[in-house]
Amino acid sequence: MSRPHRRCRLTARPVLLAPVVLALLLTGCSNARTSVDPAAVRPPQGPPQSVAPVPLGTAQQVAVASSFGPGSADVPVTLTVFTIRDRVAPDPRLRPTAAASHWASADVQVCRTRPVVLGYPAWVLGDDQGRTAQVTKVLHPQFPQPPLADGPHVTGCTRGWVTWVTQDILHPTKVTFEQTRGIPGAWRITA
Repeated sequence: MSRPHRRCRLTARPVLLAPVVLALLLTGCSNARTSVDPAAVRPPQGPPQSVAPVPLGTAQQVAVASSFGPGSADVPVTLTVFTIRDRVAPDPRLRPTAAASHWASADVQVCRTRPVVLGYPAWVLGDDQGRTAQVTKVLHPQFPQPPLADGPHVTGCTRGWVTWVTQDILHPTKVTFEQTRGIPGAWRITA
């Protein structure tokens, strides 16, 4: 009977020492961690990528993110913004529902070899203070005509107007296109 008792004593000693050894190891690791400079472990970061703005009338080629579901390839598209007009609804009774806002439009062209639907956040009107406007779903005969043709069956080059509802304090200086992985340069209004 003494043999099994010895085995128990031999295995019990390492088990009792294990928590002590583990505590010592953890304390040593946490002390080592606090002495490391967090900036030293971060990879160096390059300057933020920016794309140079382009003048109105400049064609830019992009790959538009397809809205036809998973597995769909991006669609090569050539985009051009020709002009931007602020306060395009002359009738003061045609006001957006949002307070202190108005309508602005841009004459754009989209050339595509296969269909791709452009979402509402695709075209963004902005100013140099970082304010942006959303494309409106409202179509009205007072807006510049024709509206840009879009849809799941549209191909070739289409030219028309995109209209935004914008805050009165936003004075448009640029249009960007953002339904793509590689954002093109902003089309700038030159003074």
